[in-house]
This record gives sequence, C-alpha cells and structure tokens, in this order.
Amino acid sequence: MMRKKLVNLSFAAFIMIAVVSVYSFVFPFEAGHPLQGLWFGLIITVTPFGVIAAWFGKQGREAAKLRGIAITGHLVLILFLFLYMTLGYVFFGV
Repeated sequence: MMRKKLVNLSFAAFIMIAVVSVYSFVFPFEAGHPLQGLWFGLIITVTPFGVIAAWFGKQGREAAKLRGIAITGHLVLILFLFLYMTLGYVFFGV
C-alpha cells in the first residue's frame, strides 16, 4: 500500500513543479518577490526525491505507466533546469 502511494506522490510532485514552473514563466513575479525563484528551488529539492520515490514505488501493471511518466517527467525537469542555466546564461544572458 505504501509503495503505491510513493508513485502517486512522485507523480503529484511532478505535476506541482511543472505547474509552478509554467506559471512563473507565463506570469513572472516582480523583482524581489518572495516566490520569484520558487520553480528553481522546487526542481533542485523535490525532483531527486521524486525520482527515488517513483523508482522504489510499486511495480505493477496499473502503476507502470504512472511510474514511467513520473520518472521521465522529473528527469525532463532536471534537463530543463540544466539547459536553462547553461544555454540561457551563455547565449541569452538570462
């Protein structure tokens, strides 16, 4: 029972981080706002735990899709952060 909840928790964390990231890019916060770097902090802190939770979650037929989506989603968020920090800084001066 707990292992199935790990997969659901990981998927919910992925959805939460993705929504916060999209919101902060579509409606950017003003300079100095406390929530300005929230998406960055969430990716750094929550994504590794999300990958680990999905990896050790239940491996059943019904949870296999959700588990794969959660792991892939968290890895894409890490890749996005890496590309944003490198390419955005080097080429675009972000």
